[in-house]
Amino acid sequence: MKSCKVGAVSIEVLEGRHSIRVVPPSQWHRDKTARPAHAVLANLKADDGLRAQVSLVRWDADDEVSLGYTELLAGPSDYERLEDAGAISPKLVGDRLVARVRALRYGTDGRATGAAVEWSQISEWAGGDAQALLAALGATRTGAYGVLLPSATRFKTEPAIEVPLADPAALFAVYALTRVVPIMIGYGKDPAEGPNA
Repeated sequence: MKSCKVGAVSIEVLEGRHSIRVVPPSQWHRDKTARPAHAVLANLKADDGLRAQVSLVRWDADDEVSLGYTELLAGPSDYERLEDAGAISPKLVGDRLVARVRALRYGTDGRATGAAVEWSQISEWAGGDAQALLAALGATRTGAYGVLLPSATRFKTEPAIEVPLADPAALFAVYALTRVVPIMIGYGKDPAEGPNA
């Protein structure tokens, strides 16, 4: 088990891989058939009462990988948005995962959706240099998506992270910093609304 704290979120990555059957994101709008997969699980906890579990899933039949919400155990209702938004879909490159980093941001409709973000904003949420923090948690590289994934045709200048498939703790940290923290603070909301309003 690997534990760490990033920004206001504590993360506990559970040991081992768990066999599951779940629908891959590529099939959400198609046949919606659950397929065999393996998952690494992590528990998230924050002072606002959040208790949640997220999973990094790799489907056995192909190279599809997804990191996202598994279960909200406790916390403000705003976190229910993680069920429908905020999944990270890293690309499998050999024995590593490369993921483009975006953050949830509230829009004028009051719903949080994925939006471009800069390393400076992620560092603010982390309470220090986010790239150094992620390296300390096992990220092999951080930088621009087009540099980390040369085959990328879009979003080349957006932040990205590379982690070993065998040690994805830094990817869970990215999820906490760019999904959980923005909901916690109401990123993009009118300040009069306040967080979790």
